[in-house]
Amino acid sequence: MTLWRVIILSAVLLVIVNIQQAQAARLTGDYVVISYHDIVDASVTPELDIYSQTITRSRLIEHFNLISVGGYNPVSLQQIIDAKAGGPPLPEKAVLLTFDDGYRSFYDIVFPLLKLYNFPAVQAVVGSWLDVPAGGRVNYGNITLPRERFLTWEQVKTLDESPLVEIASHSYDLHYGAKGNPMGNEQAAAVTSIWDERNGYESEADYLERLREDMARTQQRFQEQMGQSPRIMVWPYGAYSEATLNLAAEYGMDYTFSLLSAPNQLSDPMRAMNRYLIDQETSLETIEEILANRVWELEKLRIVHVDLDYVYDPDPIQQEQNLDRLIERIAEYGVSTVYLQAYADPDGDGVADELYFPNRHLPVRADLFNRVAWQLKKRANVKVYAWMPVLAFDLGSGYQYVTDVRTGQESPDQYRRLSPYVQENRNIIREIYLDLGRLTKFDGLLFHDDAFFTDFEDANPEALAAYESASLPRDINAIRDDDGLMDSWTRFKMEYLTDLTLELERAANYYRQTDNKTFTTARNIYAVTVMEPNSKRWFAQDIQNFANGYDYVAVMAMPYMEEADNPNEWLRSLAQRSLAQVSADQLVFELQAQDWRTQTPIPSEEMAQWVRILREEGIKNIGYYPDDFHQNHPAMNVMRPVFSIGRRFKAIP
Repeated sequence: MTLWRVIILSAVLLVIVNIQQAQAARLTGDYVVISYHDIVDASVTPELDIYSQTITRSRLIEHFNLISVGGYNPVSLQQIIDAKAGGPPLPEKAVLLTFDDGYRSFYDIVFPLLKLYNFPAVQAVVGSWLDVPAGGRVNYGNITLPRERFLTWEQVKTLDESPLVEIASHSYDLHYGAKGNPMGNEQAAAVTSIWDERNGYESEADYLERLREDMARTQQRFQEQMGQSPRIMVWPYGAYSEATLNLAAEYGMDYTFSLLSAPNQLSDPMRAMNRYLIDQETSLETIEEILANRVWELEKLRIVHVDLDYVYDPDPIQQEQNLDRLIERIAEYGVSTVYLQAYADPDGDGVADELYFPNRHLPVRADLFNRVAWQLKKRANVKVYAWMPVLAFDLGSGYQYVTDVRTGQESPDQYRRLSPYVQENRNIIREIYLDLGRLTKFDGLLFHDDAFFTDFEDANPEALAAYESASLPRDINAIRDDDGLMDSWTRFKMEYLTDLTLELERAANYYRQTDNKTFTTARNIYAVTVMEPNSKRWFAQDIQNFANGYDYVAVMAMPYMEEADNPNEWLRSLAQRSLAQVSADQLVFELQAQDWRTQTPIPSEEMAQWVRILREEGIKNIGYYPDDFHQNHPAMNVMRPVFSIGRRFKAIP
């Protein structure tokens, strides 16, 4: 045995001790999928460029030895399919190995190792790269690579004939970054409606046709070269959406892989299986964590509300300076999440007059949301929620808005809100959310606090007809005179609004890029509904209803807005009452950074004290609104010691 192999096996055995301690994390029927790319043998071809996901042959052997000595069992996709269908169960500690991009190294280096270790694997190829003639150059991001760095169709066919290898599609020609906005941000072509200077954004129909043509071309080339169509789609950059999943299934690719770093269960759908991306810098200890299914996630959330009205400026140079200032602040702050306003509200009345993304119903103040969200995700490494109204869209006259039974008119004391009982309104709101998902990039939704009905709303004819269909009187005054009917009416409105938001969630998520984050939702709830039980009737809101409908319940913990006599004690009471009904993991407490009664900032020291109080009471997820990055309010040097999480994680067994 060579000294090098002794060193490798010694390192492997040291890691195995740790793996055995972590085995409780593995569950019956789970499996881990690992994603590799190019492999180089530095001793043979030292001149080859090494890219971000490239690893050396010696490092791959370390991984294979770790898998073998640790008792892990590489499986094929077919074994997973059979086990899911009730056939032979998966072996314990199942692992599926995948290799992306169709590099020649898979044939020269990986395939012999697979045969030596008897490991099955999936190889995903890009059809257009295989079709480049010998001696040509392959477009690889912003550079080109020699055609010889990639497999030939003949080699692909040889690999496919082996029982150890299944060939998957990595698209025909979607493995590139396309312009996703006028500022030129490059985003994954499969999930981006491409923007160009002459035509603007690709239409929904043209976008879908481009994807269909790509999948049809993939199917054609596989049939011509291998006599069969692929059943697996490995999404370039791991980016996909519900729309692309549906399209892939139309072309026989029912099984697809993402790059979401998470384990898989047989009970999970196989439409988009999770994978862990591996590179040369991935340590054996990290491989250990992955193989042992020890998932790491943030212990708590720290959230900053950002108004795009603070970023927007008619001067594009000033706007870019504003954006840079925001990104630098968020990156330095040590927060996990930004709730980013996607609508324009320059008059501060809480109603969307314009939007910050292209859409078919409201004016666009500036095509800014996608740019800012993308920069926050990529440069500040935070999760970005699109903060959106539910009903508060001002479309002008000619539309039915929520009315008060006492006057038959809109209430001047409440947000102007489109009546959701009018089907035309529902269609318009849904299309706004659909456009948001198709033309921007974000990780979740925060539903604004406008999704409410007072105990005198809604009173238009369509609303009355909806009440009648729910076995309630058409007469709101008759409802109000009967406590039982009042409770039923409140519950009906509450569930109606929740159902609407879930419909909007589906619309926003249909085209939305799923890259390396899971989609989560939050909804604002008024604190008074927690503090005063009877107030559920005043707003048609209930904290437990919200907990059932959303990932997070965002409690508006704003003592001055609620005119609390003792803000500190009020916050303690609100925290205690909220925790008595909803888990701390699901609660978000949103503090106020502005006293809107006096239009003055709340002192940073007072806000820091509020954070301390909430933490003492067991509130884990805390945010505030608004963040004034121009004036450094709240002051970062005051807030960061109590507010920043420093990206701390916890292990989930």
